[in-house]
Amino acid sequence: MPQSSLVYNSKYYDGVHLWQLSPKECAFKTYKIKDGTLVALFQGKRGANPKIDFKLKILIPGSDKKPILPPHTYWVVDLLLKNPEYRKELREIIQYYIDYYDRVTPFTTVKERSNFKLETVEEITKRYAYIEQDYTLSLDYVATVIELFSKNEKATPGAYMFRNLLVTLKKYIDREKHYTEVLGASLPLQR
Repeated sequence: MPQSSLVYNSKYYDGVHLWQLSPKECAFKTYKIKDGTLVALFQGKRGANPKIDFKLKILIPGSDKKPILPPHTYWVVDLLLKNPEYRKELREIIQYYIDYYDRVTPFTTVKERSNFKLETVEEITKRYAYIEQDYTLSLDYVATVIELFSKNEKATPGAYMFRNLLVTLKKYIDREKHYTEVLGASLPLQR
């Protein structure tokens, strides 16, 4: 679908800003994915430094669509669907993001977080453009989400859930884990 023909729910997106209605808040950062999905960051309140925490919401094109907090299961299942045909490439991508996670530093200020420019998405989407498949998530969506969650989790010393999910996914690709273990690792923690 050409970008110019995309329509969004005007209650939530005014062409510049993505909003949540309850509580009413404007996203401090919005990324537009090539399929038109909007990935927006809203102020969070968790972790060791709640001032730099964020909640990630997405809005897909459609006049009746609403922003949602996408579960990790979305991008994990997407990669599982691509795995039979692109096992080697997915292993490389997941290892790339495990390495990225290990070296990345968290945001230290609100200003740094608000001005952040994605560091990995262009490289990943150019190198692996050929693994894109119709009716699945775009690779730039998957790369954006993984990069942002890596940065966010690193803000809390001792946090490990997201990195463990990447490692579990790699072990599945290497045939060391069962797919149900990957799905279980992608579910929200039961609190």
